[in-house]
Amino acid sequence: MKQEENIFYMATIIAFGIQPDQVESGMGGTILKLTESTHQVTIIDLTNGEYLKNHQNDFYKKEAIQSSRILGIDERITLDYLYSELEMNQEIKDEIVEIYQNTSPSIVFVPYPSDAVPESKIAAEVCSSALINYCQQSSSFNKPKFFYYFATPYIYYSQPVFIIDISKEIEMKVEALKCYESRFGKNLQESLLFENILNINRYHGMLINKKFGESFIPKEPFEIENIDYLL
Repeated sequence: MKQEENIFYMATIIAFGIQPDQVESGMGGTILKLTESTHQVTIIDLTNGEYLKNHQNDFYKKEAIQSSRILGIDERITLDYLYSELEMNQEIKDEIVEIYQNTSPSIVFVPYPSDAVPESKIAAEVCSSALINYCQQSSSFNKPKFFYYFATPYIYYSQPVFIIDISKEIEMKVEALKCYESRFGKNLQESLLFENILNINRYHGMLINKKFGESFIPKEPFEIENIDYLL
């Protein structure tokens, strides 16, 4: 018999993305599951999605707001760095440490570091390093769990450790992705990037005998306190 004491547990979760739309692409269905279960989710976009200083796309921010409403998240923060400014430096790390301090997360999600996407390695490194600093400064004995999610089709050959069934959430995930016309175009069916995301969700769903799935890798081993979670 499963212990009922965990039913009312509410986790505080942070999901980092390199730019708006990445979190939705990689783990939008999982976030919908989390918010449906009343867990508190905050999305942090490390960049505004732009490469040039004089090319601000206000539509991107509006699209992110629309998508956030569909996901039902508590808060979304854009650090407004350009892609060219995303690097492992003290300024960015201090901002992320402050975010950890303000939210006290129990779980952190970060894009899987890939050679094909150099920014993903920077994001993983700076978020991980900031978490270490936060834990050193924190009085809490509970270290947040740190997971990588697959955020780009180029790295899906990596072997996932666990897969979450998002078959019931896939339609709402698609609705969230539809918000990003500047990324996928007005017709999602004509977007190769969107089709790749959907096909990967189908593939990972097939691995667990479900229609759609999203995959994750923990940064380090973590304890499963209740054996019933494996049943």
